[in-house]
Amino acid sequence: MGFSVRYLVLMTSLTILVGCEPYQYDIKSSYKQVSKNITKTISSMEKRINTVGSKIVRKKNKSEINLSQKRYREIDNLLAENNIVQLSGFYNQDMPFQSILWDVISNHPEVIAAQYLEKAAEQEVVASKGNTKPQITGSLNAGGIQENLSSSEITSGVGLNAGISQLIYDGGQTTSGIGKKEALFEKAKANNTLVKGRVGLEASNAWIDLWNLNEKLKEIKRTNEHASPILADIKRIAENGLIDRTIVDNVEHSLLKISMSQQKLEMDIEIAKLRFSNFYREVPDNVIEPKSPFSIKIFENKMKDKKSIPSLRLAAAELIASRQEVNSILGEFKPKVSFNLAANSPLDTGEDASLAVGIQSTYTFSDGGALKARLKVAEAKSSEMEFNLENTKIKTIKSVESDFQLLAYLLQSRALTQKRLQKNTQSLNVLKSQILTGQSKLNNLIDVHIERIGIVNSLLDNTAQYEKAKYSLASVLGEYSELEAYF
Repeated sequence: MGFSVRYLVLMTSLTILVGCEPYQYDIKSSYKQVSKNITKTISSMEKRINTVGSKIVRKKNKSEINLSQKRYREIDNLLAENNIVQLSGFYNQDMPFQSILWDVISNHPEVIAAQYLEKAAEQEVVASKGNTKPQITGSLNAGGIQENLSSSEITSGVGLNAGISQLIYDGGQTTSGIGKKEALFEKAKANNTLVKGRVGLEASNAWIDLWNLNEKLKEIKRTNEHASPILADIKRIAENGLIDRTIVDNVEHSLLKISMSQQKLEMDIEIAKLRFSNFYREVPDNVIEPKSPFSIKIFENKMKDKKSIPSLRLAAAELIASRQEVNSILGEFKPKVSFNLAANSPLDTGEDASLAVGIQSTYTFSDGGALKARLKVAEAKSSEMEFNLENTKIKTIKSVESDFQLLAYLLQSRALTQKRLQKNTQSLNVLKSQILTGQSKLNNLIDVHIERIGIVNSLLDNTAQYEKAKYSLASVLGEYSELEAYF
């Protein structure tokens, strides 16, 4: 019926328009004028919109620039702050070296950072385990409700919503997530041990190098003290024509080489002091011999239990974490079931509260292949971690075996060097006694003194290398973390 009435009105209007004479008002011109006015209005509004929009954009850009500048200022302020961790200053030379070394390790910024990383990983485990416990949520809404907009009456009250959810089954996703966090916690602990070992090794080597160079310089100075009066006697004898002048030239040339070696040592010592101060700040006047507290027996026992080697534990933890990631993704392919309880108390006290209890199950039928792609990535990373663990085993065992062989070789060569030093000492004593009776020459005595420098240097290098090899083993086997127990 409605359609018929509209059709009738339309036909009547057309009939009138066809039968009437043309109206004086030009509809076409009016339409054009209206269209022009509308276009003009829209154009005017467009300009104003653009103006307002430009202002908003400029304001937003200015705000972003100010925020960016503020961040840069924060970086500058952080870098300008003189809050560098201050290591202990001057160490008592009567302290055992391991006590000094432990103080450096425990206060080093890199070690402190690794400790905080371990604490954070531990809390990640606690947080992940919370997903297996009931999840309780709630909300409170205090205010009013106006049920009829035509009325000014507002009902005030307090609305309360509460819910409890307990996971029942998720295909092992949550359990695998916990396993991954626990593996990463083990990784953080192993990394902490490795960092202590690395810092301890660098600090030990810095001390050993400075001690070695200082001892070499002391030996050269002792030789010069002995050689100077001997050279004066040789020059006096040469002036009297009792010996050839070429002997004096040869002795002076040999002593010149020693002086050049002394200058090189002094330069190396200044460089070693800079490295030394990175760990110990101030350089003492007398650097004691840095004997390690670690025995070969400790290292041998450690190698029998490879599970305690930090580098292997770290690689194994990474592998376990990657496998747990694969299991977690596999769990996402399965449905998730949980028990839910929800209570609702509305604002309007006239309405009844509601309670809903049930078991909810969710399942993703398709995600466009994203989950399968993530699974392939996780499986590839897990395979990488397997090879990484095998490679770490090979490198670690080879490194330890190499250090053991080096220690054995150094002990043998040290015995030979000590015998050479004993013979050199005997030769010096014999030559000194023969000079008094005229049975020996002064230049021969100088030569033996110079020979002694080379022998002492070899012995010092041997001692330094031996201690470095022991500290290297301690670093690889994680003994620096237990250094405090040695004193």
